[in-house]
Amino acid sequence: MLYIKYKHWEGYKDVYVKEDLKGRHRDHCLCFQCKKFHPNPEGREKNCPIANELYDFDVKHGMTTPVWECPEFDEMEE
Repeated sequence: MLYIKYKHWEGYKDVYVKEDLKGRHRDHCLCFQCKKFHPNPEGREKNCPIANELYDFDVKHGMTTPVWECPEFDEMEE
């Protein structure tokens, strides 16, 4: 397994990730398929409170945390 280092969050230290998973968190995160999630900065006030709290945690710690399970998930219609 090969790990790489890069800057995910501007102004933070470099982070490490498995090379084959870099940039793939959206493929696995429920939030990106949920009606309650608005990833653009101007939509943040309409966001699910859980998503906002998790985002704040990620920025604070320079992490990326995909959501696999959520009690508030509301699937987007295709």
